[in-house]
Amino acid sequence: MTVLYRAYRPQKFSDLVGQEAVALTILSQLESGKFSHAYLFYGPKGTGKTSTARILAKAVNCEGLGSSKLGSRRKILNAKPYTLNANFGEPCNKCAACLAIAKGSYLDVLEIDAASNRGIDEVRDLREKIKLSPINGRFKIYIIDEAHMLTTEAFNALLKTLEEPPAHVIFILCTTEVGKLPATIVSRLQKFHFVRAGKKDLVKVIEKIAKSENIKIEIDAAAAIAEFADGSYRDAISIFDQLSTQTMINTSDVFRVSRVGGWNQLSTFVEHLAKKDLKEAILTIEKISNDGLDISYFAKQIVLLVEKLLFIKIGILNNAFEDYSREQVQELQILSEKFNILSLQNLMKLFLIAESEVKLYPLPQIPLVLAVCKYIPPNEEDIAKVYNKKVHGQIENDMQGDAAASPNIEIGTDHKQKRQTNPKRSPIATSLKGGKKNLLSLKKIDSHGHSPRSSLSSPRQTWHDKSDLSLRGDKAKASPTARSHGPRLLEIEKNWEKFLGKVKSNNVHVVALLRSSRPIDFDGVNLTMEVFYRFHKEKLEEPKIIRMLDNIMQEIISNPIKFKFVLALRGKTPPQAVKASNVMDIDTQDMAKMAQEIFSK
Repeated sequence: MTVLYRAYRPQKFSDLVGQEAVALTILSQLESGKFSHAYLFYGPKGTGKTSTARILAKAVNCEGLGSSKLGSRRKILNAKPYTLNANFGEPCNKCAACLAIAKGSYLDVLEIDAASNRGIDEVRDLREKIKLSPINGRFKIYIIDEAHMLTTEAFNALLKTLEEPPAHVIFILCTTEVGKLPATIVSRLQKFHFVRAGKKDLVKVIEKIAKSENIKIEIDAAAAIAEFADGSYRDAISIFDQLSTQTMINTSDVFRVSRVGGWNQLSTFVEHLAKKDLKEAILTIEKISNDGLDISYFAKQIVLLVEKLLFIKIGILNNAFEDYSREQVQELQILSEKFNILSLQNLMKLFLIAESEVKLYPLPQIPLVLAVCKYIPPNEEDIAKVYNKKVHGQIENDMQGDAAASPNIEIGTDHKQKRQTNPKRSPIATSLKGGKKNLLSLKKIDSHGHSPRSSLSSPRQTWHDKSDLSLRGDKAKASPTARSHGPRLLEIEKNWEKFLGKVKSNNVHVVALLRSSRPIDFDGVNLTMEVFYRFHKEKLEEPKIIRMLDNIMQEIISNPIKFKFVLALRGKTPPQAVKASNVMDIDTQDMAKMAQEIFSK
């Protein structure tokens, strides 16, 4: 079964869609008998380059044209190069030559796929064969498709042949990337640029084919197909072919097959951008991605829509809106009032960059998400509120932990720390009283009024001033590890020597790594260890090692436990015991002293 785009391939110059200038020029050459020995057809895919080459091959070999004046083949060969006293024009599509060329069985028309025959050996073979006269027709036609795929050596070998071929040979090179052809090749060819077909032209073709195939199609559906085809005749017919099994084709069917969004989705998304609604804009992109729609096409449509908004702001309201309905133009005018020219320029630039980067990312929606975030920066006030809320909650947790560790500290409703022996407020209480400004500055002070070693939201921010320890009684003095989770971390300290001993019996190297770290937080299940070197952290986080540590500590304290390792902030000085552990081995008898020093920091 023949697919529709091949069944309805143009067979005459008048059938070409959107290429009126090319067809008119070539027809004029044929009618005058002054056509070239080599042509270059270039332009986007699906615009009719190869079809035009075949039509030209039929026109110069048609048995119904020029036969009365040309006479024998001998007269052709003896005639002046490429100037024949014959009338050519549209092929008849009825003679044996035309029918054979349409079927691809004509011996004097050779189509060469340059992607498969791109080497110098194939070109040398071609140079040998072109010397032979045509078998059936007047001219031997060589159609080289995807000509930009030829190698540099192949082009060099073809130079002289293109410049002075035999009188009975016509070369037609077709390519989508003319920039890849050497300038020396291009200069020897007559160039014809094939442009994208207009939307109206494609709609007429679709409706004509639908009528021939007895398929009903809505006008809006045909327009949607033409829009998605992006000026490609072949793509438009291919989309229609996918829907040809239905008796009635509507717009929703086209959207479903093409996997692209419609006007409502585009306008709604731009409305979110106009309102600076970051959340809804991102959700729209995620929905498009989850629905399996074409992200690259969506980005391109956004650029085109924003371009129309820019035209409206500038005052251009003529031919640029022919493809839009009256309601859509009115909606665009309303949207344009919500933007200024600079913001539209910025938006176009961001989405052009995003569209070009879609192919570079494994998740194609990511460039669009980043573009939206650049255009709509997050609200700093909202971020501050969220941050303050997290900081406020962390401070409350820390204070409650202190109260549990020492009964001499009371937590009031105003979050002040009341000490029996020292009524002076701590920096945390003072910051709370200072309001939002002081809350944000909390990350700049510690219990000594100096810069902290980590964020308040970090579990490592549970260390307290040593001066507070004197307020907690003799028990606090006896244990220098009384922190926000003091009682729980104290249990780890008591068993640390035993833990290291058991780890050493399993893996002595891991003990050395543990000596270069220290526990900083324990919530009853998760034990957070501070590591001062990235290599140590990566080694300790290996699944085999961390599983061993979890099992040994669980065996010691008789409770499930999970080790977590965090990297110390840059500039943070390791305690003396940690420094020593990096350069020397420590005897087992000194392990207790080591543990005491690590936990006291």
